[in-house]
Amino acid sequence: MASAIPGLQQPPAAPATPDRPTSESLVDRDSHFDGLYRTKQNLKIEGIAEGEIQCEGTLTVVKGARVKAKVTARNVTVGGEMEGEVTCQETFQILPSGQVDATVVARRLIVQEGGFYNGEFRMISDELPPAAGQERPLGRGGERTAAARRTEEWLSRLTSAESAPEKRDNEER
Repeated sequence: MASAIPGLQQPPAAPATPDRPTSESLVDRDSHFDGLYRTKQNLKIEGIAEGEIQCEGTLTVVKGARVKAKVTARNVTVGGEMEGEVTCQETFQILPSGQVDATVVARRLIVQEGGFYNGEFRMISDELPPAAGQERPLGRGGERTAAARRTEEWLSRLTSAESAPEKRDNEER
């Protein structure tokens, strides 16, 4: 395809992927959004957003912005105010100016000094607790994960400590 200006070639567009959004959507400081907002890109909120936000990239709530919504995003960074329910596949971060009153589910939580968080937090984990009689979780290479080993050691000590008084009672009889 020829460019409009002779000799000027357009650089090839980078393919859009969920891991690498190509642009950023914006709710500017003079805007108030109320409803369902869906984007495959990053989203920056400088104004007010209410309702539901579905963002496949990073949601950034800047200082002075307010969000009252049910949010799903890959990452969330809050420098303003946020209230509601948040599901975040990766990192939920509260900056020093951030104020959050929400139920949050995320892989990682970062609250910088000065940031405020009030609510319930549930951490996403790749490890699921085994059902009775099942194997303990294995790491990516098939080895037991460090967390699984520590849990097994703790359970082993707990079980042996609980059975020790029973052994003494049986031996005394």
